[in-house]
Amino acid sequence: AVKGVHHIGISVADLAQSLVFFEGATTLTCHSRNGFSGTGAATTQPLAVAILKGPNSYIELMQFDEEAHGAAKAIPVEGPGITHICFQSPADLLMYNMFTHQQATPVTRGSGPIDLGGYGVHYAYLRNSDQTMFEVEQIDHPQFEGPVWIAHVALVSHDIDRLVDFYAKLFGIEPYRRPNKEVGPRVEEFTNIDNVRIRAAWFNLGNMVIEIWEYLIPATPATGSARAFEKLGFNKFAFEVADLDTEMTRLQSMGFGFIGEPMKTHLGREAYAT
Repeated sequence: AVKGVHHIGISVADLAQSLVFFEGATTLTCHSRNGFSGTGAATTQPLAVAILKGPNSYIELMQFDEEAHGAAKAIPVEGPGITHICFQSPADLLMYNMFTHQQATPVTRGSGPIDLGGYGVHYAYLRNSDQTMFEVEQIDHPQFEGPVWIAHVALVSHDIDRLVDFYAKLFGIEPYRRPNKEVGPRVEEFTNIDNVRIRAAWFNLGNMVIEIWEYLIPATPATGSARAFEKLGFNKFAFEVADLDTEMTRLQSMGFGFIGEPMKTHLGREAYAT
């Protein structure tokens, strides 16, 4: 069974610049200049790699050559694809300001995080120079220790029911929360979309949450062809399992597809799936 999110992969245009950004915006620092793994879904190998260590997970930054990663192009808030990861911090850290000091540009309307419900959490979306989007949640009474927590990875699909079914089978659990429709002026400010309507679901994997959205207004478009692994932005999340062979057999019996055979890494073995 899946034991949690081990790491999240991001393709970046300039690794040195990205390390400065993350250290300044999130307090995460470089843990290693060796990657966790191969890049089984890539057509070319990265020029440089760095690992950022958080209290509950890792982020793997990969710099490919300019021709492979292409120009910075934002994935719309309404998707489709992996649209953001969320960092939580104590409210007094003012992490939103830390992002803007690193030249991140707000997506959320106004001059700071939005209070969506009066329960001590203020939310905002911002993008860095690669046009990769991040969510900041400033929390009055955090339930974690330290300056920052990697709270969730967000996926957006035109068919949330199908995606929820996919991940329920993968994780062996059902979502712990699944509102049929999110509306209201605060949500419009947060997403910077007028008259926005959203369906959502959340899976708790212990160390992190997987957040799934389907935008109804504006409608999330169908995914179409797979996004190239090397393109700037989020390109994978890696789940940790106790027994890779047993897990692959279980998933293949349910129709999950894998890209090639398992590969050896300096940490163990891994397999890519779509």
